[in-house]
Amino acid sequence: MPTLPSGRKFGITTSHILEPGTKWFECPEGHFWYQTPDLVLNAPPFQPEQQIICDFVHAPCPTTPAEAERFVQVVEMYGDSQSCLTGMTLDKTDAPHGWSEDDCEAWNAWRTSPEVIQYLERAIVMCRAQAEANKRNHGPVTLRVTSPTTDESTTKASDAARERAVAIVRELLALEEQSDAARADDDTERLHAIYAQLKSLEQELDAMLDDPASSAAEAWHAQGTVCRILRGPDAAERAFLEAARLAPFALDPWLELTRVRGESGKLDLAEVAARRAVEVDGKDFRSWANLASVLVQAGKYEAAREPLCRALAINPNDRLSLHLKAIVDGGAGGAGGAGTA
Repeated sequence: MPTLPSGRKFGITTSHILEPGTKWFECPEGHFWYQTPDLVLNAPPFQPEQQIICDFVHAPCPTTPAEAERFVQVVEMYGDSQSCLTGMTLDKTDAPHGWSEDDCEAWNAWRTSPEVIQYLERAIVMCRAQAEANKRNHGPVTLRVTSPTTDESTTKASDAARERAVAIVRELLALEEQSDAARADDDTERLHAIYAQLKSLEQELDAMLDDPASSAAEAWHAQGTVCRILRGPDAAERAFLEAARLAPFALDPWLELTRVRGESGKLDLAEVAARRAVEVDGKDFRSWANLASVLVQAGKYEAAREPLCRALAINPNDRLSLHLKAIVDGGAGGAGGAGTA
């Protein structure tokens, strides 16, 4: 692994490729399974010790070192044994952010060295061995993790915690409306009282998430809501990402991710979250309205027309969609933040 002229040290890994014989889902003959960062849930640059959410995907086995390059992950080394995914694969030829021309030249010289070619050839053998072993996987594997303390009372406690988290979200949204009204009336005393209630709910959620039995998607969604109100969109984004990871087919975390990313100015990522919401539930007008909001905020008026039509076809009276339609038809202006419809 080379140390670049800038002093940074990088390497490559195939640890994300499943070991041959791993019991997993079946896939087409000649394909192998590997993990790749889910760029919807987490986008590079990654940080040391960051929890990176990955998707499991399969692909045909590479047959040449050049084909294998796109399945080999690049890592940055910290110290003797710590490493961090960069989100880059070995086939990337564009200059990564922050790399100098000398860095790129040194890296490209190393990536075509005999040492790396041999590594890629070993990766090909590993992929082929896994593909051969996959022939014995005749269906999806259901994994169940149980704990010695998992009993009926624990299950009831977990269900109760999820119900409480849902109730907390309702309380938080009501307090947010009350806060807006108090701020409009310049009612400082009322704002202080609302803030105290919000902090109390935040503490309750912190305790809930410290307990593995209650650390569910609903609790993370509630955490994201209180973070959005008290701490801002960046803290909220992290919580909503965890909610989406735990419940990827639930609509609300994707709607909220669209909102907080839009409020942070992360319009590309907001659009990704909005499109995932549409995939999860294209029958909900909020999915389409949020996508249209992000597109309008990004100045993509023509692209916003279709999602606007879909949103209004489902709910002709949606105020956000009507507001956005007026902007698109006028061809100017802005939609403000990409909020939840």
